[in-house]
Amino acid sequence: MIQRRTLIRAAAALSAAPAALTLSGCASTAQPSDPTRVRVAGGWLQGARSERADKVVVFWNVPFGENPYTAERRFLAPVPAAPWEGVRDATKPGSIPLQPARDGKGMIGGGDALVLNVWAPEGAQGCPVMVWIPGGGSTNCDNNDPRFDGSAFARDGVVLVTLNYRVNVDGFLKLEGGDSDNGVRDMILGLTWVRDNIAAFGGDPARVTVFGQSAGGTHITSLLASPLARGLFSQAIIQSPSAVAQWSTPADADHAAKVFSEKLGIAPTRAAFTAFPEADLIAMRKIVGGLAQDEDWGRFSKGNTAVFKPYVDGEVLTARPVDAIRAGAAACVRVLAGCAREEWRHYVVPSGAIEKLGEIFTRMQGDLIFRMPCNKLLESLAAAGTPVWAYSFDRRSQVKGKSGAVIGAAHSCDVPYVFGTLDAPGSVAANGADAPQALSDEMHAAWVRFAKTGNPGWAAFETEKRFTRLFDEEVRTHSDPWAFERRAMKLD
Repeated sequence: MIQRRTLIRAAAALSAAPAALTLSGCASTAQPSDPTRVRVAGGWLQGARSERADKVVVFWNVPFGENPYTAERRFLAPVPAAPWEGVRDATKPGSIPLQPARDGKGMIGGGDALVLNVWAPEGAQGCPVMVWIPGGGSTNCDNNDPRFDGSAFARDGVVLVTLNYRVNVDGFLKLEGGDSDNGVRDMILGLTWVRDNIAAFGGDPARVTVFGQSAGGTHITSLLASPLARGLFSQAIIQSPSAVAQWSTPADADHAAKVFSEKLGIAPTRAAFTAFPEADLIAMRKIVGGLAQDEDWGRFSKGNTAVFKPYVDGEVLTARPVDAIRAGAAACVRVLAGCAREEWRHYVVPSGAIEKLGEIFTRMQGDLIFRMPCNKLLESLAAAGTPVWAYSFDRRSQVKGKSGAVIGAAHSCDVPYVFGTLDAPGSVAANGADAPQALSDEMHAAWVRFAKTGNPGWAAFETEKRFTRLFDEEVRTHSDPWAFERRAMKLD
């Protein structure tokens, strides 16, 4: 069984040496008169105390970029947010990027969506910082998701940031007259804001770890490769990076814009898309879904149906991220990477007469789209001399899908374990009300340990010794848990 690990509290040490560096990773300071009010470059912020943890403050809806959806700014690189007068209310969540609602009923978000949220321990300085890049297939992004509540991280001595970035056409479609890779540019602007302002919340700008899951994890590989992001973080955690959300060449990006705009009946230009009614953009969901069966799309995509993804533009990305990483672009960054054991069960839960075939299919899809790309990433990082650690989330949820079969260790099930938010509605729906808190404590502690020390607590991954931490009812380290999958796909 799991041995519970609790991060050592330093209350006694604080009373003896108030300015000393504690095991929480921060230096304590005298209690401020009002820890919920801070001043950043743009002005004063009024935050609130967390409802989930004692002595934790949270600041919602903090702007790092101007509204990117105005006619003047649409499809262009982000610009820093303008200063404000007085004290800005940061006690409530803000907007999210423009995107189709998950229930398919219209568009949601938009407006002043280039915002971030900050959770911080009260009265501390020099804390390590973690910046969360949400996933969502580059079609959705929501930094307010309750599963991403940062209270547990702040409780344990980490300043936690969740940031938004543009998705869909606004973030990743190559349009004539527009700027390139705007979604990634948004992330870089957000990280620049963190560098310049996080000390006001008690964070250390020299100790930043970026982390994300699914498309968020994949975008971190772009950040590792981008010369524009160099020096903005020193560590990265990549969870479930997807082969479907990789990168395009300029020619492929042009073709994607051509095919997509033709189906909307407009030109692939910034002017045409800016004038296109936002309410009609809901048609995007059906168009994107139909491209998998589109012959013209298939001729160049080679089975990769993702429309919205970064492309090599010569500025944000000067090479494919995997090539840049192999060439040593991430050599100075410490990396933790892994995926869930049964990723594809998030999308297909087999049952009934074809259960056996369905199980084979879901395993193959999970290996093809998530596990083996993650394996190649680990190999590339290790071969380039990057310090890298591997993990696998193996805990099988007993929640049953619509087919009646259990979800298992599916895509995204691991996220609430990392954040310590097993009680969030999205987590209960996927992991059940009886998800083991001890496993969450174990994973959360490993992520915190990595942020503080650069080592999650097990042997590093090497090209010959592929040490991998398996997070299940029993947590252990395995020397090569993906050997069968590599051989089956002839990757060895």
